[in-house]
Amino acid sequence: MNKSVILLIADRNPHVREFLKREMMAEGYQIRLVKSGQELIDDVHNADTLPDMVILDPDLPDVNDLSLVYHILQIVPGLPIVIHTLQTEMIHQVDAKHSVIFIEKKGSSVDHLKQAVKDLLGME
Repeated sequence: MNKSVILLIADRNPHVREFLKREMMAEGYQIRLVKSGQELIDDVHNADTLPDMVILDPDLPDVNDLSLVYHILQIVPGLPIVIHTLQTEMIHQVDAKHSVIFIEKKGSSVDHLKQAVKDLLGME
């Protein structure tokens, strides 16, 4: 990987955050972790370096819907976001023109997630 790619992972579960951090760091990405919607907004809004992508489980303690996605996209239009969730009914709730994709959380989803990240970032 030529450029150091920053992934911002937002998940309420500390075990999931650490698992995804470990898996994505093994792929060569830099990782930042947040555990709430407010932390996510603060990171995207105030960081010295913007993330290249957000991996988001929208089931966060202070927000449990996709309004957070639209809020992030208002701050950074076009920022790639991967919705990593058990809530499959959310798949049809985001306008397809945005750079947002869904990966269902299940046993093998980390491989799908890694591929989705590469695809969205246009990497081989």
